[in-house]
Amino acid sequence: METWLQRIFLALSLASAAAAAQQVEPDIPREVVTEDLLDSENWLFSARVGVLGIEDFGSSALAAIQLTYHINEDFYLAADYAMAKAGRTSFEELSGAAPLLTDSEREWRYYGGQLGYMLLPGEVFLSRDYAMNSGLSVFAGAGNVDFAGDNVFALQFGSQFRLYATDWLAVELTFSDYVFETTILARSKTTHNLALALGVAVYF
Repeated sequence: METWLQRIFLALSLASAAAAAQQVEPDIPREVVTEDLLDSENWLFSARVGVLGIEDFGSSALAAIQLTYHINEDFYLAADYAMAKAGRTSFEELSGAAPLLTDSEREWRYYGGQLGYMLLPGEVFLSRDYAMNSGLSVFAGAGNVDFAGDNVFALQFGSQFRLYATDWLAVELTFSDYVFETTILARSKTTHNLALALGVAVYF
């Protein structure tokens, strides 16, 4: 009889413990995470302004536009057009001699194409609770430069950091090196013309 009563009390104790366990609810705060998805459009139009250092002619204001087609998440093709106006050389400034170039010959134009690779896609955290998508890409291309009355072949190398403000609008910071040969100063030499530009891009 005693053993039978012990079994009853044990069964009741287990049932009470199970009921109490079922009534316990974990107090875990749940946070809602919203993530903006980029539009599925593959075309991108960019407009940029910045500074171009034309070798031997100082720094000049630069304006550029770009049309980009994204082949996939990693690679893209782009067509570029950029324009600037060269200043005076140090020789012209110091010697007081006649200008080497006319005003029209100081107009600098570049048009060409490039292949880019998305090197580091990621996010930029502007605060503890707010982040924006970003991407760092590198690119290489070729085209032509119209400058000093000549039209010469040019190579273009650079990198670009893109910050996605919305799912269709991005801010870009682009660094480029335009490499071409010139004979302006009576001898042929390869020049490196560095540019830094900030702009906006729209997906469509």
